[in-house]
Amino acid sequence: MTGSEVYAYVLRKFKRTDKETESYEAMTDVIADMRLQFLSAKYAEEAYLAISTLGEYRLPYPSDFGHFVGTITVTDTTDDSEIGILSKISKKKYDELYPDRLLTATSNMSVGVPQHFCVYGEQIFIGPVPDKITYRYSINYTTEDFTSIASDTADVPFSNKYRNILRAGVLSELHNGIENYDEAEYWANKFGEGLSKIASSEKFDEQDDSAVEYSGF
Repeated sequence: MTGSEVYAYVLRKFKRTDKETESYEAMTDVIADMRLQFLSAKYAEEAYLAISTLGEYRLPYPSDFGHFVGTITVTDTTDDSEIGILSKISKKKYDELYPDRLLTATSNMSVGVPQHFCVYGEQIFIGPVPDKITYRYSINYTTEDFTSIASDTADVPFSNKYRNILRAGVLSELHNGIENYDEAEYWANKFGEGLSKIASSEKFDEQDDSAVEYSGF
């Protein structure tokens, strides 16, 4: 749906036509909220990252990074071999395990095959310090893009599959803005229920068949 189509859809419930600017602002805010609250497959991406200098242990986020989905897989590009999957740990644990990464001389660092990672300061910290620069790090993530919605927006996110949930969030924002708090709470509850259904649906889609067992007759 376009921005103007979503706006018309909102007006079927809101009725007031003097809050057009506020309606588009609410759409922008609600879409941002939806993308923060669950990991939509529509915005899923895969990236391949690498470290170019021996002794470096930090990988920058992709420019459109939003949230991690899953973990990090490492391969060695010299022979196309799979190294394994890194275990995610806290920054505190990372600091305890790899304090020597801060040493100036690479020869004094405990280098080796990567085993762990943590997320800190919009970077991915790898541990131990990689002993090769030929490792390739594959990550799955959702993208982040807070584009303002306007009447000429060609494709409003979530408006095709979840237009009623999007509208509920927008209506909650609009009613809250005019201090109609009972209506705001009603639509906020509808919005929350809708987000729960989306999250459950996406979780089911991402599951494999390992947990499904069949019994013979």
